[in-house]
Amino acid sequence: MATTRGRGSPIRLGPPGSYMVFMLAATLWWLPLRWWEERHGSPLVAVVRAGLTGVVWGAMFLFILGRWGKPRTTAEAERNAGWRLTMAALRRGEPPTDEADLAAVTDNLPAVRRGALLGAVGGTVLLGVLIVIALHVGWTGSAIGFGVVLVAVLAEAARTRYRERRLRARLASVQGG
Repeated sequence: MATTRGRGSPIRLGPPGSYMVFMLAATLWWLPLRWWEERHGSPLVAVVRAGLTGVVWGAMFLFILGRWGKPRTTAEAERNAGWRLTMAALRRGEPPTDEADLAAVTDNLPAVRRGALLGAVGGTVLLGVLIVIALHVGWTGSAIGFGVVLVAVLAEAARTRYRERRLRARLASVQGG
């Protein structure tokens, strides 16, 4: 667990939970600016435009935070390494053999489950509302775009939940439970 790539996300949630958090934050961050731009127009159009910006910037925040900077402390570097081990174990479907790595993966599995749940529920609520508003104001293309993102978020949440269950079952067999 000694190698560190970058700082990583400050939010430890399984996919797509961290994306949903950053997307919501970006949407709320851009909303005042969009309202100001649409001050003589429709506030609903401003919400749709802020949502479009949030969808794009949510992904950019994840990319930027995951690639830039060095971990500030040794503990942060260890958390990042443990999180990378967990994500690798999810992809492989096999728990690590080392006891320390196994403990890190076991500790991170609840965050993976929360991320899948938050991604599914948050995506359905936030993107569902944006789809309805976009259709109401006549922005059909934006509604279709939000729908595509919603399908991708739900698919990633289902895949993460499946992988988490599979890894948890393998962990139970390894740990003798």
